[in-house]
Amino acid sequence: MAVNGNSSLFKHLQVEVQSDPDTLSPPQPLDHNNDRGSSVLAWLNYEIFRKDCLDRKLKRHHITGIGFSGAVGIGIFQTSGEILALGGPVGALLAFVFAGLVIFSVMRCLAEMVSVRPVAAPLIDFPHTFVDEALGFTVGIMYWLANCMSMVTLTIAATMFTQYWESSFGITAATFLLLLALYLMNACGVELYGRMEWVFKWLKIALILGLILLMILIKAGVGPGRVDSNFEISPGYKSTGFLENDKQPAIPGTGGRILAVWTCTTMAMFQFMGGEIVLVTAGEAKRPMRNLPIAARYMYLLPISFYLVAILFVGLNINYLDPRIYHSHISYHLQPRLEGIQTAARSPFVIAIENAGISALPGFLDACYIFSALTAANSALYVSSRTLFTLAQRSSFPRIRNTIGRTNNGQTPLAAITVSFLPGALAFLAVRAKEIAFQELIHVFGRLYTGPMLCVYAAQCLSFLRFLSAIKFYSRTLDRDSDLYRQKHYRAHWQPLWAILGLVLCSLLMLFSGWAAIYDLAAKSKNVSRAESIVDLIAAYLGPFLFFTILITYKLLRGTRIRSTDDMRNAWFVRDASEKEDEDNGTAHTTTMTSRTRKTAPRNRFYEFLSWVR
Repeated sequence: MAVNGNSSLFKHLQVEVQSDPDTLSPPQPLDHNNDRGSSVLAWLNYEIFRKDCLDRKLKRHHITGIGFSGAVGIGIFQTSGEILALGGPVGALLAFVFAGLVIFSVMRCLAEMVSVRPVAAPLIDFPHTFVDEALGFTVGIMYWLANCMSMVTLTIAATMFTQYWESSFGITAATFLLLLALYLMNACGVELYGRMEWVFKWLKIALILGLILLMILIKAGVGPGRVDSNFEISPGYKSTGFLENDKQPAIPGTGGRILAVWTCTTMAMFQFMGGEIVLVTAGEAKRPMRNLPIAARYMYLLPISFYLVAILFVGLNINYLDPRIYHSHISYHLQPRLEGIQTAARSPFVIAIENAGISALPGFLDACYIFSALTAANSALYVSSRTLFTLAQRSSFPRIRNTIGRTNNGQTPLAAITVSFLPGALAFLAVRAKEIAFQELIHVFGRLYTGPMLCVYAAQCLSFLRFLSAIKFYSRTLDRDSDLYRQKHYRAHWQPLWAILGLVLCSLLMLFSGWAAIYDLAAKSKNVSRAESIVDLIAAYLGPFLFFTILITYKLLRGTRIRSTDDMRNAWFVRDASEKEDEDNGTAHTTTMTSRTRKTAPRNRFYEFLSWVR
């Protein structure tokens, strides 16, 4: 078995398939009747922490279903309204292009690295192997935290949408039921979970395509109403967005427009993130060597394409000065009953439909938004639990390894799911929606997701740059320009340009994500209180602050150093698998790139893409 790194914390980092021993012996019967309670606890302990490996049941369509469902939440349906109000339809479209460019750059790096190193927990493995052990640990912790915050954000959003109907559950009951549904869906076993996510993927595709088609028909004149639209960029920057009777920008001119688009790009990153989720399934994929590189190459392209087309056509059908669109820091309530609550009635798609005079769809779309938010939260809980399970198995503390790092008899990591589920209790903050702005909760928790994720993405781009330098150093072992490399692996074109672009953009978005809050504090912006600005500022930089705090603390305590090229000597000697072994159980013998040549048919890129879409 080939293993890189010398840390006990990550001593099994390259082992893709773990052993499956029943290392815990069954509980022995007790002699005394009054010890029945202890016997029950011992039996539960045996059943919950029985095994130490995940179940390899996920096929390609399951993997892409999990990735797509996690990538498509509420952003395009709801948060896009705030982006339209701030930047106008043209500014929103530009922001979506820039956000998509960031994801494109990061995923091209990940796709090539995972084709060379198809190991479990690749998001942790890449920075650990090619940069620094401390960076790998920090990425794992912050990726877990970010997805916990994503789960909370999406659960609050789903709760918010349930209040659309007057006869709906109360906020407390709705939150409880949604959280219960999340836990049960994740605890049901990975094979059933993968099948559900595959169905969710197609339902979301149908929803997005249906909305795009409807926007096209409305623009063509369908519906008795009159479409009022102004497809233009905003006149400058204004923290609260623009209204029909309040068009004066705080920062006018070209500079203001650039700042508006930049702020919109930061907001858009929340809805574009999630393409890397397919790599989290590495420990449960049936054929990781074959399916993960393809999924990493194509999965993110579909949601990005949908988002760009959707924001274009909804921008052609809506007036971005409409007060019904959500505007930051401005109270506008359609009904007194919904004070502080944003339902589908504030969605730009619903507003465009209502303007066209189509009255039957808003309620149906609200139900669809509940489904979209809930299923995206479901994927976030899956990702956070598998990340925590991986961290626990690599922990140097036996108690953590033997509890959170173990699975039940069905090879489901119930302990990791339960611990990752606990932050979901923050969703009950929505119960006080009458006193505080509901959307402000979503904004804060969304920032606590976006900030750490930008750090994680920057770490992956940095890892790829080190990966390229190692390949050049060991070119006699692994020649990236050879035909053999192209046959066995994915070679991303225009590298390292994409890696540098991704690293620079992620770093800039992270560094300047809180500039708007700083401006509001300094300029005392109208309708923006000092308390709101401070909350926005903390939410923008708390994630990056925690990231670098953990990184520096780990380095100081463990005394780690940046990897040298000598440390990467065996980085290419990972566990390989034949097609049959890869499909059966993922076990195989160790091989090298130069020890054999494998004849492969010419790749059909279009067929590969279609096979992913399924």
